[in-house]
Amino acid sequence: MLAAAGVAAVALVAWWAAGWLVNLEWTGGADARVPVVVGAPLLGSVLVSAGLEGKDEEFERSLAVRWPVFRSIHVAGAALAIGAPLAVTGLWEPRVYGAFELVRNTLGFLGLVTLAAVVVGARLAWFLPFGFAGVIYIATPQPLTEATAWWTWPVQQWSSGVAAWTAAALFVVGTLAYVVLGSRRAHSR
Repeated sequence: MLAAAGVAAVALVAWWAAGWLVNLEWTGGADARVPVVVGAPLLGSVLVSAGLEGKDEEFERSLAVRWPVFRSIHVAGAALAIGAPLAVTGLWEPRVYGAFELVRNTLGFLGLVTLAAVVVGARLAWFLPFGFAGVIYIATPQPLTEATAWWTWPVQQWSSGVAAWTAAALFVVGTLAYVVLGSRRAHSR
């Protein structure tokens, strides 16, 4: 419930911030929305990362249900819960740092979160996408090119097919790893 409220708050702040950034006197139009296009999907993905950890491993093993099915529904629901509100708020200009980039980045960052949950656990799953986004936002070479789009996908425009395929691949790989392996358990002493 708190994650849903957090995602709604992120979507509203993203909508406000995107409009505010574009209307500043010294900004260069649509390019001013890049912080929103990177930050909002990142924050939404980080908010849902805490829910990727199963609370009771013994309980999960004792039930006669297919946990991979529930895990895949969980990830798909998270993608929809983050991507839909962001897409709606990004429809002011869907093709230039708007709805398309928000949805693409939601899928890419959610893939990174689920992959990190498998490797380091849900408690630290936020670290990989957060660190990656920070490095990319600071270190992306200008001007943007298709040659670097495979690693600078969060800041690329919608027309970059390489960026879209990279984000989709991250989502698929992260989801499959999470569905098959689940979140790494934190060992308590």
